[in-house]
Amino acid sequence: MSQQQGERTGRRMKYLWMVEDRPATAEREAKSFWTKVGVAFENRDGSWALELAAVPVQGRLQMRDPAPKEDGARVLQ
Repeated sequence: MSQQQGERTGRRMKYLWMVEDRPATAEREAKSFWTKVGVAFENRDGSWALELAAVPVQGRLQMRDPAPKEDGARVLQ
């Protein structure tokens, strides 16, 4: 587990992403679309508090550590 911490709270945090998969067709390859929909903070008891900016209605929800910055750009891990 990552030791990333929230900048203001000192608690560990993770980003929440909605992932939608577009299946392949004869004209195009399969592709996934990632949209950041919130953030999660770890509570003292080890549980997680979720703060959603949007509510996913399809796809799946991924909770990921913040990605390190590389050459000024953020990269998903």
